[in-house]
Amino acid sequence: MHLTTYQKMKIIKKIKIALSLLKVKEIPEDLFIQRLRSLVIGEGMLHRGNIYLINFALKNMPNNGIVLEIGSYGGLSTNLILYLLKKNDRIEKLINCDPWIYEGYNDKQGIELNTIDGRSDISRNNYSKYMRSNFIKSTKFLNKNNLPYSFQLTSDEFFITYRKKLIVTDIFNQSIQFGAKISFAYIDGNHYYEYVKRDFENVDKYLINLGFILFDDSMDSSQFGSSLFMKEMKQNKNYQLINKNPNYLFKKTLNL
Repeated sequence: MHLTTYQKMKIIKKIKIALSLLKVKEIPEDLFIQRLRSLVIGEGMLHRGNIYLINFALKNMPNNGIVLEIGSYGGLSTNLILYLLKKNDRIEKLINCDPWIYEGYNDKQGIELNTIDGRSDISRNNYSKYMRSNFIKSTKFLNKNNLPYSFQLTSDEFFITYRKKLIVTDIFNQSIQFGAKISFAYIDGNHYYEYVKRDFENVDKYLINLGFILFDDSMDSSQFGSSLFMKEMKQNKNYQLINKNPNYLFKKTLNL
């Protein structure tokens, strides 16, 4: 079969992507993390490369800031971050936000139903309550003495409140004052380009120099807007690409 130059280039690209995935860096085997991946909802959503990058950022981030997670879902990455903070003897607080709004495949086609994809007997509202409940249960079970400050807000809503520096109460009935600087941000919210860009711009206002940002689903093979936004990040003179594993981790490097 004769292949066109374009077809050959597509095959070569796929091979390069597959090889890059084989070269993913991982942290040494950790029995708790292995258990965590099967204990909390969302196992397939925690890429082993992300575990390495999160651990690297937490270990090397500057002091005097908080850790911010945008997008918590069932609590898998939240509980991982809490575990790695403790493992690396870090005392920084973790703040996260998630609206726990159901977003299905039909939504992307402009078809919004009152039920979840493939199940006409399960409402979107009940699904969202289920995910929020699972987040609370898993986090209380695994970190009852070290809870994050968790807010049922979109990232846009979160930053509107954050910049006001108010004292607010989270879903665990804990109070904290908003407005602190950020040492590390894990952006895993809405993956559309404009949302990722806005999340970055909001984080950037608070990120300490030499602080880190990790973009989930930003790998070159990703079809999400997160990947598209990486073209801009790589041209941003205030940020240095630290690792691509295969998602992108950047460090803020202002020349002060």
